Amino acid sequence: MDLFNKMEKFVLFLSIVFFAFTILIQVLNLKGEDSIFTSQFTNKAKFISINDINEEQKGTLIIKLLDEEYYDVKILVNGDTVSDFSKNNEIELSVFNNDLIEVDGSKYIDNIRVKVVGISKNIESPSLNTSATTNQSIEIIGKVVLK
Repeated sequence: MDLFNKMEKFVLFLSIVFFAFTILIQVLNLKGEDSIFTSQFTNKAKFISINDINEEQKGTLIIKLLDEEYYDVKILVNGDTVSDFSKNNEIELSVFNNDLIEVDGSKYIDNIRVKVVGISKNIESPSLNTSATTNQSIEIIGKVVLK
């Protein structure tokens, strides 16, 4: 019986050592160049290390409402309302890479047009002068791609 107790303690000791070793390797492996691709296809989407997310990786979009009488049009970022045109016909948004920008004109029967009239230098998409027209719907302006 004494042999089995020693073997059990040895196996437990090895398990703890290997678990600690695995945690140590994971901590040391949090470099910026390490990333995991989320798809086997040519899609460039990937997980980014949390250490790489900083304030420099955000951009600015200015969206203008072209039909000024419709003030209750909302701008959505990743499905959440971030602003509307109740105070001004232009909205300035701070956006991050892969944010989905949409316009919600579902409260109005008429076509409502919005246009991207300003972008920061580090935004590749949506491009300047991108427009969207809603007809009682939520329309996609674009997915943010930073340079």
